[in-house]
Amino acid sequence: MDVVLVVLLGTTGFATNPVVVGQVVHVAGAGRALPMALATSAFQAGIALGSRTGGAALASTPHLQGPPLTGTVLALPALVPLGLPAATHRTAAPAPAPAPDRPNEQAGQDLASGQSAPRSVTDPADTRGVAPAPGPSSHRR
Repeated sequence: MDVVLVVLLGTTGFATNPVVVGQVVHVAGAGRALPMALATSAFQAGIALGSRTGGAALASTPHLQGPPLTGTVLALPALVPLGLPAATHRTAAPAPAPAPDRPNEQAGQDLASGQSAPRSVTDPADTRGVAPAPGPSSHRR
């Protein structure tokens, strides 16, 4: 089971790098060489520092519990950029109701009950999703 989790961790970590670099290239536009190199270097620095920190944690007093604890402490600050947008996200106010087209009609909706208002059979504005028939000028010879 441990081997499966390590392989899963490596696969997800390996798949993250191209996605992040691709997003950096998309955002950077024309001058993308330096930001792309910086993003790749950040991954490499993370691998080096993570390996060094994990090795030091393994040699510390908690021994086998040191690396998971160190990983947890290092992962918590990574959640801050994810939590800030979620904490500051606001929903948009509902759109105002449309104004009636005709004085005696309520724009197709009864506001009190939420039911659709009946339309007359002879109402020319009622197309019921049917496209108008093409006129004689729309035919080509």
